[in-house]
Amino acid sequence: ISSCIAYVGACGDFPPCPNQWWPRADAQAWLDANVHTPPSRMTHFVTDSSRNGQGPWTPPAGTYPDPQDWCNPPDRGLGARPTLRTGDPLQDARLWIKTPGESDGLCLRGTPGPEDPERGTVDPEAGDWFPEQALELVRFANPPVLPRS
Repeated sequence: ISSCIAYVGACGDFPPCPNQWWPRADAQAWLDANVHTPPSRMTHFVTDSSRNGQGPWTPPAGTYPDPQDWCNPPDRGLGARPTLRTGDPLQDARLWIKTPGESDGLCLRGTPGPEDPERGTVDPEAGDWFPEQALELVRFANPPVLPRS
């Protein structure tokens, strides 16, 4: 993202920039060929690792009209711990921005509801405590929060 911001700032157009679906090698090749701003002049950033310990949730193909993959994703885990020591000169911090265990709200995934069809429960209101999800985040944390038995 920092590279694409630099590219656009140098009078480029945003649509050709790589996105998360590009193969990493192809994205790097495009950036190497098109972005000429030195890293010292690029935009800094922080990342949220509060629910990525198991990577993104991929809904079963063709199951939901609107899978809402961002909404109370099941079987995710806490990711890397918050830190200011990221090892990347542009990444100022890694944070748990989304409070672990806080609901995203009612996730119907394009169905009439009232239950989240992936979880089989009615999800708590946005911002309310979601104990089942909190337990999942700890249970599936990577790196682990608690010793596994």
